Amino acid sequence: MDKKDVSAKVGLVAQSSSGPSGGTAGNMVAPGSGGSVHIPRDAFEANSKAYFDNLHAKDKANK
Repeated sequence: MDKKDVSAKVGLVAQSSSGPSGGTAGNMVAPGSGGSVHIPRDAFEANSKAYFDNLHAKDKANK
């Protein structure tokens, strides 16, 4: 999986929520989500920069 694929996967998963019951094996709480969003740990660890770039881009768009 290249960095572009990881970025897309992290971005899409970061937009969904698994609810209060928590994530599943291999998932982690998304940084900055307050625990409401879980993302695949392997995708985040492979390219954490993409996650934060996407997070900050969304913050800027909402201002």
